[in-house]
Amino acid sequence: MNHVTIATSSGIVWLALVSHFGIALIALAAGTVALAVAKGGQLHKKSGIVFTYAMIATGLSAAAISAYEGKSVVGGLFTAYLIFTATSTVKPSWTRRALDVALMLLAFGFAVGMYLDGFSIWSEPGHVRGGVPAFMIFFMATIAALAAVGDLRMIREGRLRGARRLARHLWRMSFGLFIATGSFFFGQMKFIPEPIRIVPLLSVLGIAPLPILVYWMWRVRLRRRLNGIMLSDRSA
Repeated sequence: MNHVTIATSSGIVWLALVSHFGIALIALAAGTVALAVAKGGQLHKKSGIVFTYAMIATGLSAAAISAYEGKSVVGGLFTAYLIFTATSTVKPSWTRRALDVALMLLAFGFAVGMYLDGFSIWSEPGHVRGGVPAFMIFFMATIAALAAVGDLRMIREGRLRGARRLARHLWRMSFGLFIATGSFFFGQMKFIPEPIRIVPLLSVLGIAPLPILVYWMWRVRLRRRLNGIMLSDRSA
């Protein structure tokens, strides 16, 4: 099936696309606020919760739309997985050991599936399928594998605390936001009105969460500077 759009669809499909687009915009706005404000403050927590629910809904709706189009649902499900595990890291009441194990196995499955998909795309002319290059699929597969290994270490060692706990939360949230910005500013660029389609600016906005992710990993994991940003270990 061809790619469905708001302009070419109707009925329940049109409603699903409009809902997906609207929720994605809410996620982008809430994620931007959560990254910009002081970590651990009330505004950060509230915007983070809005971002969590909106991103999970966006990921699941993206998977449903992809299934309707006959495409892979892995991208949408992986996004929902990342955001859920990022939030459950600081809200342990959201999960249990059995669920952690199931999510870990799911992440390993994502990695295997994306690697296989990447090799399939690599065999095609230009190493591209549907505008998506094979190297991007390999990159996402590697992120999924790293996430799964992180899940395994957490399950073996028990509940994380301090810098490791905060780092797990921050990198998954930041990468989830990168998936959203990349999908919007790169994937939907052709639908942005030409007068404001400033490619360099849109490209910067698309990759902006990645350098922010690197900064937080440098600060939290390498420098262990937690002053002013440490989240309570008693988060519900």
